[in-house]
Amino acid sequence: MKNYVEFVKDHRKLLFIIFITINILAIVGLFRIQINPEFNIFMPEGSIYKETLDKMSRYFSTSDQISFLIETQNYELNPQNISEFRSFQAFLEKQNNINYINGPTPREIPVGRQKIELNNINEEKVVHLKNYYNNMGKLSTIYKNNNKLYASFTIFPESNFSNENLNNIENYLEDNNMNYYASGNLYMQQKIIDYILLILLFIPPTALILILLVFKTQMGSLKATLFSILPAGIAALWALGAVGWSGNQVSIITVLAPIFTIVIGSADGLHFVSHLQESQDEGKSRIESIINTLKMIGIPMIITTITSMIGFLSLLVMNTEAIYDLAIFASLGVFLAGIATWFVLPLFLSGNINLPYYNKGKKLFTSHIKNLWGKPSIIILIGLLLIASFGIPKINTEFNMPMVYRDFTSVHKSFEKIKEITGGSLPLYLLVKSEENPLKPENAEQIISMQNELIEKDLAAKTMSAFDIYSIIYSNFSNTQGNQYPTSLNQINMINQMAFSEKGFNPTKQFINIAENYSRVMIFPNNLDNSTLEKIATYINDKNNSLDKLEIKLTGIQYLMHDLNQNMLSNQKNTLFLAFAIVFLLLFVSLKKFLPAIISILPIGFTVLILFGFLGLSTISLNLFTATIFSITIGVGIDYAVHFTSVWMNFKKQGYENIKAVNKAYDYTARPIMANAFGLAIGLSALLMSPLRIHLYVSTLMWVSMISGVFLSLSFLPTLLKKLK
Repeated sequence: MKNYVEFVKDHRKLLFIIFITINILAIVGLFRIQINPEFNIFMPEGSIYKETLDKMSRYFSTSDQISFLIETQNYELNPQNISEFRSFQAFLEKQNNINYINGPTPREIPVGRQKIELNNINEEKVVHLKNYYNNMGKLSTIYKNNNKLYASFTIFPESNFSNENLNNIENYLEDNNMNYYASGNLYMQQKIIDYILLILLFIPPTALILILLVFKTQMGSLKATLFSILPAGIAALWALGAVGWSGNQVSIITVLAPIFTIVIGSADGLHFVSHLQESQDEGKSRIESIINTLKMIGIPMIITTITSMIGFLSLLVMNTEAIYDLAIFASLGVFLAGIATWFVLPLFLSGNINLPYYNKGKKLFTSHIKNLWGKPSIIILIGLLLIASFGIPKINTEFNMPMVYRDFTSVHKSFEKIKEITGGSLPLYLLVKSEENPLKPENAEQIISMQNELIEKDLAAKTMSAFDIYSIIYSNFSNTQGNQYPTSLNQINMINQMAFSEKGFNPTKQFINIAENYSRVMIFPNNLDNSTLEKIATYINDKNNSLDKLEIKLTGIQYLMHDLNQNMLSNQKNTLFLAFAIVFLLLFVSLKKFLPAIISILPIGFTVLILFGFLGLSTISLNLFTATIFSITIGVGIDYAVHFTSVWMNFKKQGYENIKAVNKAYDYTARPIMANAFGLAIGLSALLMSPLRIHLYVSTLMWVSMISGVFLSLSFLPTLLKKLK
């Protein structure tokens, strides 16, 4: 350690040049960062639902849609609102990257055996339009609710539909003072771009400030506090710069990586500066203090950096791209924080920089925790485990698109409003393969029957298909009661010629592919709970066995997330086993004794059990995001046990008897451990600002994890170590 510190001191100018160069490159990398808004990052590998979704996209150009619901203050259609609707739909028809628009005011509509254009709206056309939508039933795009009239516009975009296209549409609506709600998988994806930018701009700096405030209460001086968090801030910059230079994109999951880097990476800087202050307080010179600090906690800092990285890298067991990226980026950030601590702090502090001594009158709860040594700590632990035992069986794996967004966001409000007015917002799809023309009456009869049964069984709020459209139009033509499907292909061809046109009104375009004998049905489930999705899947599987000459496959983004949820528990077990195994191995290598290694891993093991219990009791689901907290808990929480046990063994080697060594280890480590735990939890509280609900859950769980981990590491762990001979 002495040679390293002297090398840094003797080559400070050269090392500063290298330091500045790296930072410049990192800043340039920031401007190269791209954002990935797509939800296909949630798609597990090998999913049958993904295969079906890809096939459907080939046959119907897109599997996505965006719904706009326009709200008016009128309760009846009139020339004014029809004109507004037509103007908006005409605007949509002129936009690039839109394949088809299903709205209330196309260029022309079928009336009897003729078509009328919806230009120059007059009272006669209003009457025709009212009659038309009265006959459309569940396919109507006009809704009435609470003395207000609503018009629904569904856009089927092309694959290259972008955030710019969406902004153009929203700007039109706002410029024309039209009150609207928007939803759909693609809409939610595109809005993620705005949210990720806000998160990147505001939350990492907020986390840094919060950690600064917490560390300040323990470090005793602003200068010492700034140096303790400097490596973490630098590492976050380096990590983001590396992401930009590598060409990788930032998603709603990987956006957490720089935040984790700051809150987790600050641990080493805190321990370094804290021990440096302790050493200076004992009368050692600045250089001697740096050398002494690295001798005492240098190896533990390396171990804790590795264990934190392992916590993230264990997530590679998860079967999804999104977690892979988070595991790599976050572990890279923690690694860079460790490098920055060894490189940046000796580089700065080996110069003419003096840190004020620590004010020992401001220790954070450390004296109170010490009073819990012995039986109180064991009793509290048993109580926590008993409470957790009630929560663990209640853990659920619910995870769907609306759960991503906070209630106050426009995305969530729009989703709820559209669901309330139209009966559905995010659809599931049935991809139907027929042996012959899918429009044949015998095929239609089976599909329509299945649609009705889904509603009757209370599995769907509504369903939509081309067969519904043909039934309504045929009933209008033939003046029959109720909606009856045409009885022959000749009648269907007649409807195609008389009611539809290539460029005008043809709502069947996104439901039928005659050339490939494919059709699709949209299902709007009553809810997106796992139980409902499973019941629909079971019903479709059973129906497949009874259908004649038809093959039906079920898909939708929600089923991809559902697949992910079903694999979550088994993946979680593998992740935790891998993390615990590697961490124990590192502990054994570091401590060189089996029993202290076993004892050191117990606090974090109990913390994980407590965290599982809290999940069940709080009804927060175990999903793609909350699962990461368990790996972080292992990787970070073990740091406290490593620091405490390593310092305890160091004092034992110096000749202190066991109880005295435990007490001195507590005096040395309690302050930085407490500060780091609260700093990490409070730092992640910056996620409370996030518009994403999943980030709120991460912050909440981290509080539980850190409070449990620090309590067990500073009360239960010393209690066990005192008993060792």
